[in-house]
Amino acid sequence: MKFQWRLSLSAILLSTIISGCGVQSPSKPVISSAEQNQIKVTTLLTKAEKSKPIKSATLRAEAAQILLSLGEKDRAYKVLNDIDISLLSPSIRFDIAKLKAEAAIEQQNPDQALQHLSTFETVNKTDLLASQEIEILQLQAQAFNQQNEIHSEIKALIKLSLLLDTNEAKQQVHDGIWDRLIQLDSTTLSTLLRNGNNSYYEQGWLELISELSSSTQLDTQYQAINNWSALWEAHPARTLPPTALSNLSTVTFNADKIAILLPLEGKLAKAAAAIKEGILMAHFREQQLSKPSPELLFLNSEKINTPIQLASILEEQQVGLVIGPLSKEYVTTLTSDTHIKTPILTLNYSEESAKEGLYQFGLSTNDEARQIAIRAWNDGVRKAAVLTPNSKWGNKVESAFSEYFTQLGGQVVSRHAFGEVSEYSDDIASFLGTKESTDRYKALRQVVNTRRIEFEEHRRQDIDAIILTALPNDARQLTPILAFNFAGDLPIYATSHIYSGTSDAIQDQDLNKIKFIGTPWSLKPASQSKVLISQQRTDTNTRFGRLYALGLDAYRIYPYLQQLSSLPGAEIAGETGKISIDNNGIIKRELIWAEFKEGSPSIVE
Repeated sequence: MKFQWRLSLSAILLSTIISGCGVQSPSKPVISSAEQNQIKVTTLLTKAEKSKPIKSATLRAEAAQILLSLGEKDRAYKVLNDIDISLLSPSIRFDIAKLKAEAAIEQQNPDQALQHLSTFETVNKTDLLASQEIEILQLQAQAFNQQNEIHSEIKALIKLSLLLDTNEAKQQVHDGIWDRLIQLDSTTLSTLLRNGNNSYYEQGWLELISELSSSTQLDTQYQAINNWSALWEAHPARTLPPTALSNLSTVTFNADKIAILLPLEGKLAKAAAAIKEGILMAHFREQQLSKPSPELLFLNSEKINTPIQLASILEEQQVGLVIGPLSKEYVTTLTSDTHIKTPILTLNYSEESAKEGLYQFGLSTNDEARQIAIRAWNDGVRKAAVLTPNSKWGNKVESAFSEYFTQLGGQVVSRHAFGEVSEYSDDIASFLGTKESTDRYKALRQVVNTRRIEFEEHRRQDIDAIILTALPNDARQLTPILAFNFAGDLPIYATSHIYSGTSDAIQDQDLNKIKFIGTPWSLKPASQSKVLISQQRTDTNTRFGRLYALGLDAYRIYPYLQQLSSLPGAEIAGETGKISIDNNGIIKRELIWAEFKEGSPSIVE
């Protein structure tokens, strides 16, 4: 007995010593949250097997939710399909049908999702909460989207928008409705508009997209949305329009007074007079149509030639907008000015970065060079030769084209500035390399000293097209010389300078096949404004006549400057081209293409 007691005492002492040394029993392994969820799923499904229908359905639904959170969509869907919802209460039936639809959408199975949601079509709406109706419509819209059933998705979204109680949520859905509406082709839209079963809300949305689809021009769309708003005063899209249209229904500058800042004397006075006449014609036309028109205040930029002077007058006269100035130097001064707070629409471009509220508009040759580069590239031209007059404006066109064409991936392999008429033959021979081929032949004859060398003059072969800038008289003399120097087979792209503005089929026969760019003012049938100006002036069809068009367009676009800046793709069809504005306030013009055929220009669509 004494021995046993001593043994027990020894064991106690040993245990105490070990405990004092910090030795502990082995700990249980750590289980990750994913493993814990898997265990929980197994437990729930095991309980479900032994539970009554309602309890079993609840447990299976909980297990399916966990599986969905784990990304196990197939297994979750299988668990949900094992649930018989026929005996369940409406609230539990909704939860499980919703889970089944969500799982089907996750599996890209929209047909199955809609089948699960169809169980609520026969349910009395009073048995569903508003939040439940919202969830059903959201899921239906997603399923229709996966099916690419645009019209069905639109209908679901329209119903959904009527149930939402916050503007933020409504705005998101209205944007979604608009995104789907613009995907409808014209035939489908026309059919839907004639459907007599449309609700008030559906018909309103369809007529809105129909009105705005009739034209891509901003000013026309502005009028269209105002016409629609007058007829659909109670429609939700009028109160809360899609974001894409939010700026369309407001006029940027509803100015009571506009200052026209032009030189009334000096070297630019004649050009300014033409622009002024265009502005006055546009103003007069608006008054004829009984449109609200601002008071015009004409200022002489030769006298008011500093920003401080101008700022003082604008403030004193309470001017809402300035159109002008015309000189490049004055525009450049305004780009860095901090005194003037009034928005300005200039009539020329500066090389400097513009400040906010300064829009730059003019008849820039940059627009032509850019569009010629794009057209030539799209036609397969990769190596171009540029022929321009030996002048400041000719060099500017050559430089701009080369820059744009190089950016596209093209290469300018030859560039030449032609001079006097008497030098045209030498200019073209040098430009096309025919002179070099003749010089090489002469040098070879001197070396071998024989007359039996066969020689055929030819041009360089690394040119895909010629880019030409020339006034009509120069072009008429240059093109035959180009043909004589073996360039008759090369396509020629020309700037607007090549066309005088008046068709002359006899003189322009040598210009046949040349594609050139021009303004609607010069190439399209005369607008009513041009007809009225032509009754008073004889120079409307000349290149100078484009200044009337500049004045007309400046007045026409001023109300839409903000929309043109903020709406991607927005444009206005003007006399000087299709007008748009980039992020820097630079106004771009898309001109139209024409080709000389039988000596007369023919518009190329």
